[in-house]
Amino acid sequence: MCRLLGVVSSTPRPLERIVPAELPLFTALSERHKDGWGVAWYPDPHRSRTPELRKGTDTALASNAYGDAVAEAHGEVIAVHLRRASVGLALELTNTHPFVEGEVTFSHNGQFDLSPELRERILARGGRRPEGTTDSELFLSLITAHAREAADGAAAARPSPQDWALAVQRAAAELTAWLEEIAGRPPESLNCLLTTPDALIAFAQHDPAQAPADQPREVYDLRWRQDTERVLVSSTGYEQADFVTLPQGGALSIGRTTLAVTEHPPL
Repeated sequence: MCRLLGVVSSTPRPLERIVPAELPLFTALSERHKDGWGVAWYPDPHRSRTPELRKGTDTALASNAYGDAVAEAHGEVIAVHLRRASVGLALELTNTHPFVEGEVTFSHNGQFDLSPELRERILARGGRRPEGTTDSELFLSLITAHAREAADGAAAARPSPQDWALAVQRAAAELTAWLEEIAGRPPESLNCLLTTPDALIAFAQHDPAQAPADQPREVYDLRWRQDTERVLVSSTGYEQADFVTLPQGGALSIGRTTLAVTEHPPL
């Protein structure tokens, strides 16, 4: 189980200025989610669409490198991830979120039953090849396969934010069907954030029956808030006045600069 924070700002600004009140509260969650961290942003998407990425396998709250990363992060679309590793998964950089595929970053909060059969089915779809051993990267692989299918049918080769949102929803639906067939139960959670130079995409799905017994009922809620100069999407765990909970199976796409929020209903 991990924690997610995604922000879209109306103008390029330092992360610490976009979320001055929320960032310290979010970072404090690493006392429990202590198995690594990652920060991804786009300094100037007009010059380069490649994201900047900083990661560590230590605890964010006590990490000088994390402090340097959040101080360095500057732009309009930024994502932060705090990792609590699933049992049996190594604490190494290849397993630390966000993961990158070209100009896209991906962060996941949750887990699902990973078997050789499921892995083979996902990789056979032809998406991104994982670099580490997490279930999260396999989810990303399936998302990229669906995004490529969407782009092939469009006039532009690059998937749009709406294409990415639909790709996440379709990948989640396919993955859920496979898991119910193979493992007899759905994923525990597929909550995720995906960023491009042009947008932030958020998706929420979890199985209440598999929620950790030692955590609040809303532990897997993914919430968002729109203000005049920013849109913020976050996992729970700290005070979130005026936040709206993303519905199960629902997705958001938030446009860079415009802050236009598109709500994608469950499939």
